[in-house]
Amino acid sequence: MNTIERPLVPLGSHPVERTTYLIGTKEVARMYEEIKQWIENRSPGGLAYGRPRLGKSRAIRYLSQALPYDFGDNLPIYHILCDLGNKTMNENKYLEELLIGVGHAIPYSGKTIMKRERLIKFLKEKAETSGTHRIIFFIDDAQSLVELQYEILMDIYNKLEADGISLTVILVGQEELIYQRTAFLSAKKAQIVGRFMVHEYKFSGIKKMDDIETCLDGYDVESEYPIGSGWSYTRYYFPDSFEDNFRLKNYTKDIYDIFNELRTENGLHGEFEIPMQYFTLSVEYVLKKFGMDGRSVDYLTKVHWQEAIQKSGYIENEIYMDVLS
Repeated sequence: MNTIERPLVPLGSHPVERTTYLIGTKEVARMYEEIKQWIENRSPGGLAYGRPRLGKSRAIRYLSQALPYDFGDNLPIYHILCDLGNKTMNENKYLEELLIGVGHAIPYSGKTIMKRERLIKFLKEKAETSGTHRIIFFIDDAQSLVELQYEILMDIYNKLEADGISLTVILVGQEELIYQRTAFLSAKKAQIVGRFMVHEYKFSGIKKMDDIETCLDGYDVESEYPIGSGWSYTRYYFPDSFEDNFRLKNYTKDIYDIFNELRTENGLHGEFEIPMQYFTLSVEYVLKKFGMDGRSVDYLTKVHWQEAIQKSGYIENEIYMDVLS
Protein backbone atom coordinates (compact mmCIF):
# COMPACT_ATOMS: atom_id res chain seq x y z
CA MET A 1 0.00 0.00 0.00
CA ASN A 2 1.40 3.42 -0.96
CA THR A 3 1.53 5.85 1.93
CA ILE A 4 3.77 8.60 0.52
CA GLU A 5 2.06 11.47 -1.27
CA ARG A 6 3.84 12.25 -4.50
CA PRO A 7 3.98 15.62 -6.28
CA LEU A 8 1.05 16.15 -8.63
CA VAL A 9 2.24 15.39 -12.16
CA PRO A 10 -0.33 15.30 -15.01
CA LEU A 11 -0.69 11.88 -16.63
CA GLY A 12 1.90 11.32 -19.35
CA SER A 13 3.89 14.48 -18.60
CA HIS A 14 6.71 13.06 -16.49
CA PRO A 15 10.07 13.17 -18.32
CA VAL A 16 10.28 9.36 -18.13
CA GLU A 17 6.94 9.13 -19.94
CA ARG A 18 7.97 11.71 -22.52
CA THR A 19 11.60 10.46 -22.78
CA THR A 20 12.78 14.08 -22.70
CA TYR A 21 15.25 13.71 -19.84
CA LEU A 22 19.05 13.58 -19.93
CA ILE A 23 21.09 11.30 -17.69
CA GLY A 24 24.82 11.86 -17.34
CA THR A 25 27.05 8.87 -18.13
CA LYS A 26 30.76 8.23 -17.86
CA GLU A 27 30.92 8.06 -21.65
CA VAL A 28 29.29 11.47 -22.05
CA ALA A 29 31.67 12.87 -19.43
CA ARG A 30 34.65 11.55 -21.41
CA MET A 31 33.22 12.94 -24.64
CA TYR A 32 32.63 16.28 -22.93
CA GLU A 33 36.26 16.61 -21.83
CA GLU A 34 37.50 15.79 -25.33
CA ILE A 35 35.22 18.20 -27.16
CA LYS A 36 35.75 20.90 -24.55
CA GLN A 37 39.46 20.74 -25.42
CA TRP A 38 38.70 21.16 -29.13
CA ILE A 39 36.66 24.27 -28.37
CA GLU A 40 39.27 25.69 -25.98
CA ASN A 41 41.86 25.31 -28.74
CA ARG A 42 39.47 27.00 -31.20
CA SER A 43 39.80 23.97 -33.43
CA PRO A 44 37.69 24.00 -36.64
CA GLY A 45 36.19 20.69 -35.58
CA GLY A 46 36.38 16.94 -35.38
CA LEU A 47 34.55 13.62 -35.61
CA ALA A 48 32.52 11.96 -32.86
CA TYR A 49 31.40 8.60 -34.19
CA GLY A 50 30.07 5.22 -33.12
CA ARG A 51 27.62 2.47 -33.94
CA PRO A 52 23.88 3.26 -34.05
CA ARG A 53 21.76 3.77 -30.89
CA LEU A 54 24.65 4.43 -28.52
CA GLY A 55 23.05 7.69 -27.42
CA LYS A 56 25.00 10.14 -29.58
CA SER A 57 22.04 12.45 -30.19
CA ARG A 58 21.22 12.55 -26.47
CA ALA A 59 24.90 13.26 -25.81
CA ILE A 60 24.67 16.30 -28.11
CA ARG A 61 21.74 17.60 -26.08
CA TYR A 62 23.64 17.01 -22.84
CA LEU A 63 26.80 18.73 -24.10
CA SER A 64 24.77 21.64 -25.45
CA GLN A 65 23.45 22.24 -21.94
CA ALA A 66 26.81 21.69 -20.20
CA LEU A 67 29.25 23.64 -22.41
CA PRO A 68 27.89 27.08 -21.43
CA TYR A 69 29.07 26.41 -17.86
CA ASP A 70 32.64 26.47 -19.18
CA PHE A 71 32.37 28.96 -22.04
CA GLY A 72 29.65 31.39 -20.93
CA ASP A 73 25.88 31.27 -20.67
CA ASN A 74 25.42 32.89 -24.09
CA LEU A 75 27.68 30.50 -26.03
CA PRO A 76 25.95 30.02 -29.43
CA ILE A 77 25.46 26.26 -29.85
CA TYR A 78 23.40 24.77 -32.66
CA HIS A 79 22.25 21.17 -33.10
CA ILE A 80 21.82 20.73 -36.83
CA LEU A 81 20.09 17.63 -38.16
CA CYS A 82 21.07 16.31 -41.57
CA ASP A 83 18.23 15.68 -44.00
CA LEU A 84 18.76 11.96 -44.59
CA GLY A 85 16.06 11.85 -47.25
CA ASN A 86 17.54 14.58 -49.42
CA LYS A 87 19.24 12.87 -52.38
CA THR A 88 19.68 16.01 -54.50
CA MET A 89 21.66 18.36 -52.29
CA ASN A 90 22.62 21.78 -53.63
CA GLU A 91 23.91 24.99 -52.07
CA ASN A 92 20.48 26.59 -51.85
CA LYS A 93 18.97 23.59 -50.01
CA TYR A 94 21.85 23.28 -47.59
CA LEU A 95 21.82 26.95 -46.72
CA GLU A 96 18.12 26.60 -45.95
CA GLU A 97 18.91 23.57 -43.79
CA LEU A 98 21.53 25.56 -41.88
CA LEU A 99 19.26 28.57 -41.48
CA ILE A 100 16.59 26.30 -40.02
CA GLY A 101 19.19 24.62 -37.80
CA VAL A 102 20.32 27.91 -36.25
CA GLY A 103 16.74 29.04 -35.76
CA HIS A 104 16.66 31.87 -38.28
CA ALA A 105 13.19 33.31 -38.81
CA ILE A 106 13.58 33.61 -42.61
CA PRO A 107 15.15 30.41 -43.98
CA TYR A 108 13.50 30.24 -47.41
CA SER A 109 13.17 33.78 -48.77
CA GLY A 110 15.50 35.12 -51.47
CA LYS A 111 18.18 33.78 -53.76
CA THR A 112 21.11 31.60 -52.73
CA ILE A 113 23.54 34.49 -52.29
CA MET A 114 21.06 36.28 -50.02
CA LYS A 115 20.63 33.17 -47.87
CA ARG A 116 24.39 32.82 -47.55
CA GLU A 117 24.77 36.46 -46.49
CA ARG A 118 21.81 36.15 -44.11
CA LEU A 119 23.35 33.12 -42.42
CA ILE A 120 26.80 34.69 -42.06
CA LYS A 121 25.34 37.92 -40.68
CA PHE A 122 23.19 35.99 -38.20
CA LEU A 123 26.15 33.94 -36.92
CA LYS A 124 28.38 37.00 -36.61
CA GLU A 125 25.76 38.83 -34.58
CA LYS A 126 25.24 35.83 -32.28
CA ALA A 127 29.00 35.39 -31.73
CA GLU A 128 29.59 39.08 -31.05
CA THR A 129 26.61 39.71 -28.79
CA SER A 130 27.44 36.59 -26.78
CA GLY A 131 30.89 37.99 -26.03
CA THR A 132 32.45 34.58 -26.78
CA HIS A 133 33.33 35.16 -30.45
CA ARG A 134 32.64 31.48 -30.95
CA ILE A 135 30.04 29.43 -32.79
CA ILE A 136 29.53 25.71 -32.15
CA PHE A 137 27.83 23.44 -34.68
CA PHE A 138 26.87 19.89 -33.70
CA ILE A 139 25.95 18.23 -37.01
CA ASP A 140 23.95 15.08 -36.33
CA ASP A 141 24.00 12.08 -38.72
CA ALA A 142 26.99 13.74 -40.39
CA GLN A 143 27.90 10.56 -42.28
CA SER A 144 25.33 11.69 -44.86
CA LEU A 145 27.15 14.94 -45.69
CA VAL A 146 28.51 15.26 -49.22
CA GLU A 147 31.52 17.22 -50.51
CA LEU A 148 29.43 20.25 -51.46
CA GLN A 149 28.17 20.61 -47.89
CA TYR A 150 31.71 20.53 -46.54
CA GLU A 151 32.68 23.23 -49.02
CA ILE A 152 29.79 25.40 -47.78
CA LEU A 153 30.90 24.86 -44.18
CA MET A 154 34.46 25.82 -45.14
CA ASP A 155 33.19 29.02 -46.72
CA ILE A 156 31.24 29.87 -43.56
CA TYR A 157 34.31 29.08 -41.43
CA ASN A 158 36.54 31.34 -43.54
CA LYS A 159 34.12 34.27 -43.47
CA LEU A 160 33.69 34.04 -39.71
CA GLU A 161 37.41 33.64 -39.14
CA ALA A 162 38.07 36.82 -41.13
CA ASP A 163 36.07 38.66 -38.46
CA GLY A 164 37.84 36.96 -35.56
CA ILE A 165 35.09 34.44 -34.86
CA SER A 166 35.87 30.76 -34.27
CA LEU A 167 33.54 28.16 -35.76
CA THR A 168 33.89 24.64 -34.34
CA VAL A 169 32.01 21.96 -36.26
CA ILE A 170 31.47 18.68 -34.40
CA LEU A 171 30.51 15.98 -36.90
CA VAL A 172 28.48 13.37 -35.03
CA GLY A 173 27.53 10.17 -36.78
CA GLN A 174 28.18 6.54 -37.52
CA GLU A 175 31.48 4.85 -38.32
CA GLU A 176 31.08 5.71 -42.02
CA LEU A 177 32.55 9.09 -41.05
CA ILE A 178 35.97 7.45 -40.76
CA TYR A 179 35.63 5.90 -44.22
CA GLN A 180 34.54 9.26 -45.57
CA ARG A 181 37.68 10.87 -44.19
CA THR A 182 39.80 8.20 -45.85
CA ALA A 183 38.00 8.81 -49.15
CA PHE A 184 38.67 12.56 -48.92
CA LEU A 185 42.36 11.92 -48.28
CA SER A 186 42.55 9.54 -51.25
CA ALA A 187 40.89 12.18 -53.44
CA LYS A 188 43.41 14.77 -52.17
CA LYS A 189 40.70 16.78 -50.41
CA ALA A 190 43.07 17.61 -47.57
CA GLN A 191 41.45 21.00 -47.04
CA ILE A 192 38.23 19.29 -45.85
CA VAL A 193 40.07 16.85 -43.60
CA GLY A 194 42.29 19.59 -42.22
CA ARG A 195 39.31 21.75 -41.37
CA PHE A 196 36.85 19.31 -39.87
CA MET A 197 38.33 15.83 -39.53
CA VAL A 198 41.70 16.06 -37.79
CA HIS A 199 40.35 15.27 -34.32
CA GLU A 200 38.27 12.20 -33.59
CA TYR A 201 36.40 10.67 -30.70
CA LYS A 202 34.98 7.14 -30.77
CA PHE A 203 31.72 7.02 -28.85
CA SER A 204 31.00 3.87 -26.85
CA GLY A 205 28.03 2.36 -25.09
CA ILE A 206 27.94 0.85 -21.62
CA LYS A 207 30.76 -1.66 -21.15
CA LYS A 208 31.40 -1.99 -17.42
CA MET A 209 29.47 -2.33 -14.20
CA ASP A 210 30.51 1.10 -13.00
CA ASP A 211 29.06 2.58 -16.22
CA ILE A 212 25.74 0.98 -15.29
CA GLU A 213 25.97 2.23 -11.69
CA THR A 214 26.66 5.80 -12.82
CA CYS A 215 23.57 5.77 -15.07
CA LEU A 216 21.33 4.29 -12.38
CA ASP A 217 22.58 6.84 -9.87
CA GLY A 218 21.28 9.48 -12.27
CA TYR A 219 17.76 8.11 -11.85
CA ASP A 220 18.22 7.71 -8.08
CA VAL A 221 19.83 11.02 -7.18
CA GLU A 222 20.80 13.35 -10.02
CA SER A 223 17.35 13.57 -11.65
CA GLU A 224 14.49 15.68 -10.35
CA TYR A 225 10.91 16.34 -11.38
CA PRO A 226 9.11 18.61 -10.83
CA ILE A 227 12.15 20.89 -10.75
CA GLY A 228 12.84 22.02 -7.21
CA SER A 229 10.69 19.29 -5.67
CA GLY A 230 13.50 17.04 -4.47
CA TRP A 231 11.82 14.06 -6.12
CA SER A 232 14.21 11.97 -8.21
CA TYR A 233 12.78 9.69 -10.89
CA THR A 234 13.33 6.58 -8.75
CA ARG A 235 11.65 8.23 -5.78
CA TYR A 236 8.66 9.30 -7.88
CA TYR A 237 7.98 5.81 -9.24
CA PHE A 238 8.85 3.89 -6.04
CA PRO A 239 7.98 6.40 -3.27
CA ASP A 240 7.45 3.99 -0.36
CA SER A 241 10.36 1.71 -1.23
CA PHE A 242 12.59 4.74 -1.73
CA GLU A 243 11.99 5.69 1.90
CA ASP A 244 13.30 2.22 2.82
CA ASN A 245 16.56 2.87 0.89
CA PHE A 246 15.40 1.28 -2.38
CA ARG A 247 17.79 2.44 -5.13
CA LEU A 248 18.13 1.29 -8.73
CA LYS A 249 21.91 1.32 -8.47
CA ASN A 250 21.70 -1.55 -5.97
CA TYR A 251 20.75 -3.74 -8.95
CA THR A 252 23.89 -2.92 -10.93
CA LYS A 253 25.38 -6.41 -10.77
CA ASP A 254 22.05 -8.10 -11.50
CA ILE A 255 21.60 -5.98 -14.63
CA TYR A 256 25.16 -6.59 -15.81
CA ASP A 257 24.76 -10.34 -15.28
CA ILE A 258 21.41 -10.48 -17.10
CA PHE A 259 22.77 -8.68 -20.16
CA ASN A 260 25.70 -11.14 -20.24
CA GLU A 261 23.43 -14.15 -19.74
CA LEU A 262 21.06 -13.09 -22.52
CA ARG A 263 24.01 -12.54 -24.86
CA THR A 264 25.37 -16.02 -24.15
CA GLU A 265 21.94 -17.65 -24.53
CA ASN A 266 21.56 -16.04 -27.97
CA GLY A 267 25.03 -16.89 -29.23
CA LEU A 268 26.44 -13.36 -29.00
CA HIS A 269 30.13 -13.57 -28.16
CA GLY A 270 31.45 -10.25 -29.44
CA GLU A 271 32.50 -7.26 -27.35
CA PHE A 272 30.07 -6.51 -24.52
CA GLU A 273 28.46 -3.15 -25.17
CA ILE A 274 24.99 -1.88 -24.30
CA PRO A 275 23.71 0.96 -26.50
CA MET A 276 22.18 3.66 -24.29
CA GLN A 277 18.88 3.44 -26.15
CA TYR A 278 18.28 -0.11 -24.93
CA PHE A 279 19.58 0.58 -21.45
CA THR A 280 17.25 3.56 -20.94
CA LEU A 281 14.33 1.63 -22.44
CA SER A 282 14.96 -1.12 -19.89
CA VAL A 283 15.07 1.30 -16.96
CA GLU A 284 11.99 3.17 -18.18
CA TYR A 285 10.11 -0.13 -18.48
CA VAL A 286 10.98 -0.98 -14.86
CA LEU A 287 9.90 2.43 -13.59
CA LYS A 288 6.61 2.47 -15.48
CA LYS A 289 5.60 -1.19 -15.30
CA PHE A 290 6.73 -2.11 -11.79
CA GLY A 291 6.55 1.25 -10.03
CA MET A 292 3.59 2.95 -8.38
CA ASP A 293 1.80 3.59 -11.70
CA GLY A 294 2.14 -0.04 -12.78
CA ARG A 295 2.19 -3.26 -10.79
CA SER A 296 3.48 -1.37 -7.73
CA VAL A 297 5.96 -3.98 -6.51
CA ASP A 298 7.91 -3.24 -3.33
CA TYR A 299 11.23 -4.55 -4.59
CA LEU A 300 12.67 -5.70 -7.88
CA THR A 301 14.01 -9.14 -8.76
CA LYS A 302 16.19 -10.40 -11.59
CA VAL A 303 13.01 -11.63 -13.27
CA HIS A 304 11.72 -8.06 -13.47
CA TRP A 305 14.96 -6.81 -15.01
CA GLN A 306 15.10 -9.73 -17.43
CA GLU A 307 11.60 -8.90 -18.65
CA ALA A 308 12.54 -5.24 -19.08
CA ILE A 309 15.74 -5.97 -21.00
CA GLN A 310 14.01 -8.45 -23.29
CA LYS A 311 11.21 -5.96 -23.99
CA SER A 312 13.77 -3.26 -24.90
CA GLY A 313 14.73 -5.01 -28.14
CA TYR A 314 18.40 -5.20 -27.18
CA ILE A 315 18.91 -8.84 -28.13
CA GLU A 316 17.17 -8.49 -31.49
CA ASN A 317 19.35 -5.48 -32.28
CA GLU A 318 22.56 -7.26 -31.28
CA ILE A 319 21.70 -10.29 -33.40
CA TYR A 320 21.04 -7.97 -36.35
CA MET A 321 24.30 -6.08 -35.81
CA ASP A 322 26.16 -9.39 -35.50
CA VAL A 323 24.82 -10.49 -38.88
CA LEU A 324 25.93 -7.22 -40.49
CA SER A 325 29.44 -7.34 -39.05
